[in-house]
Amino acid sequence: MISGARTLAVWLTPAAWLALPGLVLEGGPDGVWVGLLLLVAPLLALAVAGGDARATPPARDALFPVVIFLLVAGLLLWASLVLAGDAAAWLGAPRWQGIGIAAGGAWLLVIWRRAGRLVPWLLLAALLGLAVPLSLLARGAGMGPLGAWERVASQPAFRFPTSSPWVSSGRELRAGRGHGVLVFEEEHRITAAGPVQIHVRARDGARVSESDRELQAGQSVTLRPGDELTWPPGARLRFEAGKAVPGAPPSGLAWADGRRGDSSRRWGLLLTLAGGALALIGFGAAGRVSRGEMAAVGAGLLAVFAWGIGWAVYCALGAPDIFLGGVALERLVRPPSLPWASGTGRFVLALVPAAGLASFFASSVALRERIGGLDVTGGGEIGHDLGLWSAIVAAAAMASLWPTEPWALVLTALGLAASTLAPAVLLPAAAARARLGTWAGIVGLAVFCALALLGQWTGGGSPGWAGLPLAYPAVVAAPAAALVLRLARRARKG
Repeated sequence: MISGARTLAVWLTPAAWLALPGLVLEGGPDGVWVGLLLLVAPLLALAVAGGDARATPPARDALFPVVIFLLVAGLLLWASLVLAGDAAAWLGAPRWQGIGIAAGGAWLLVIWRRAGRLVPWLLLAALLGLAVPLSLLARGAGMGPLGAWERVASQPAFRFPTSSPWVSSGRELRAGRGHGVLVFEEEHRITAAGPVQIHVRARDGARVSESDRELQAGQSVTLRPGDELTWPPGARLRFEAGKAVPGAPPSGLAWADGRRGDSSRRWGLLLTLAGGALALIGFGAAGRVSRGEMAAVGAGLLAVFAWGIGWAVYCALGAPDIFLGGVALERLVRPPSLPWASGTGRFVLALVPAAGLASFFASSVALRERIGGLDVTGGGEIGHDLGLWSAIVAAAAMASLWPTEPWALVLTALGLAASTLAPAVLLPAAAARARLGTWAGIVGLAVFCALALLGQWTGGGSPGWAGLPLAYPAVVAAPAAALVLRLARRARKG
């Protein structure tokens, strides 16, 4: 049971499981596809690693896997701390406070040698913190998740409710995330809640005009269909109740049909998540996985999958303004216009960020123990190195002061692990030949870094299969490492 909890904690970082409802809100069935991948990938990794009698622990002189795991752990910590800062800004506190609380708690647990015993309890607290608000949402809606999905899918449009803070008092679009751009689908009057300068890009047939406007508190401007609105960070605006939410899907039916996007991206995501799970969970595993561990991991993954789908549809039903300008993960910790988001309801909604904090602590401890199990000294001391882990947590905290997308960091971490360590799980070598895996991993690392940097430079590459390696570098880097490992093994045998 404890080993199953540690597996769940390594895989289910807050930036991963909170991305699930966000992806469902953005893409409907496409987000459900991502949820299924998050559910199946670690189970496949356990089946492959735990069912292979050839799997052996890494050699005592194999430093490369430890370095890779440290990099992956740093990226995952970075993603969760970015999310903590975003959530703090969304809840009205400075970003650094959320980052400081999360990073300080994780550091204390990481340097405590016996913190591993708390992982199951932290995960249990996180699951309870997610289940209680979801049950209250279901009770308030008077229907289950399937009924809520049907209700959302039948809506003609997603419109601002009167309880929205963007209708009553005005609010920033995305706390701490720079400029926002809104495209309006119908005529809409916006009102400044304070002094603000906005930029309007108006369309009149084929003619496009741009203008800057200074608005004082209470002044309004009317935008027509097709107009684009841009404003600086910190500006507070009010929208009209009953109007379509800019950035939301055109209708519930369009949302339920999903985005007719590039199907190649699905396969890239599949390989990245599956390979990342093989590396994080399967690398260095010795011995078969018990049925109890498989059952515990499967039950936890299924619970998180059900929560993610349910939380997404209830938020779309009760708080459609969550779509404003695109779904941001920090809004999911407290959806803005739920009817019970005040009074005692605030206490219930506080359980979601508390669950994220407990999950982050559990993930930090589990990553430390996972790396300690690969310690080349054989004593697991690298998992308790005060200076090393203090530097990792501090670097992740400093990096998280600059907002970025947590889910993108999670995919980068999993892609890095898939490109360097997953081939050694599928093509295991004896400890005496472990250096073959090291050289193959170095090749995978080089290819992954080159494609990732090129993808950042080109903006993710072009749509289609040609741009897939730039969007998901692991689809090329992992096979390249596997090919090098295969050829090296054949040459060694010859």
